[in-house]
Amino acid sequence: MLQPADIRREWPRIAAQVAAILQGDEETPEEVYAECRFGRAQLYRSADGFVVLKKYPREDTGRPELLLWLAHGEGGRDLLRQYQPQLIDIARAVGAATLAFRSRRRGFERLLDERWQLRAVEYQLKI
Repeated sequence: MLQPADIRREWPRIAAQVAAILQGDEETPEEVYAECRFGRAQLYRSADGFVVLKKYPREDTGRPELLLWLAHGEGGRDLLRQYQPQLIDIARAVGAATLAFRSRRRGFERLLDERWQLRAVEYQLKI
């Protein structure tokens, strides 16, 4: 189960994974830390990894969207699939109309169920 976590306490344990996830991206680990620290994103931990979620208005509709900004599963665990029901509940709880994630890996198209739609390089699930 995903539980909200304090970025300040968890950072020493997750900083290396955050850096690895963001390698080659424009965003930096420091930005992730700052967004969580100042309440613009939320870290969730589980026994087998972590996710960082960020709520923002969609550019095309202005409606709230919950972005699965980062995810790290120990041993390559698929946290999106494992925790999708809970992520949907979190999205609903914060008033988001959609749940989305971005990836450079197009292979997700084969892994996601039919409720997900490819939007550029961003995958979304309507809530």
